[in-house]
Amino acid sequence: MRQISKALAFFINLANYGVGIAVALILVLQADFVSIFYLDGLTTNESLFFNMILFEAGLALVGLVLILLTREYRKLTLVVEFPIVFEAAPIIISIISIIYGLQADTAREKIFVTVAAVLYALLSLVVIYSGSLIYQIFPKEK
Repeated sequence: MRQISKALAFFINLANYGVGIAVALILVLQADFVSIFYLDGLTTNESLFFNMILFEAGLALVGLVLILLTREYRKLTLVVEFPIVFEAAPIIISIISIIYGLQADTAREKIFVTVAAVLYALLSLVVIYSGSLIYQIFPKEK
C-alpha cells in the first residue's frame, strides 16, 4: 500500500501541473487542441476549460479516495503541513487563464473561463494536499 499510494500521489500531482501548463501553453501560443468532452455551443476557450476542470476534478477525486484508503491503512496522528510553495504554479496558471479569459468576446465566456481558472486553483489545493498527506503518512525509510 505504501508504494502504490506514493506512486499515485506523485502521478496525480504531476498530472495536476501538466494539465495546467498545457492549458497555459495552449492559451499563450493560441495552439489547437483536441477536445475529449465536447458540448455543442461552447467556444474554444470554454471547451478547453471544461475539459481541464473535468480532468482536474478526476484527479482531486483520486486524491480524496487515496486519502481515505490510506487512513484506513494507517491512522493519522500527525498534523499535516500543506506545502504552500507548490500551489504557486497553479496560482500563476490561474492568473494567466483569467487574463486570457477577460479578453474574450462574450460575457459568458469571460465568466466561464474565470470560474474555471479559480476552480483549477481550488482543485489543485486538494491534489497537492492529498500528495503531501501521503508523503507525510509514509515518510522515507532510513
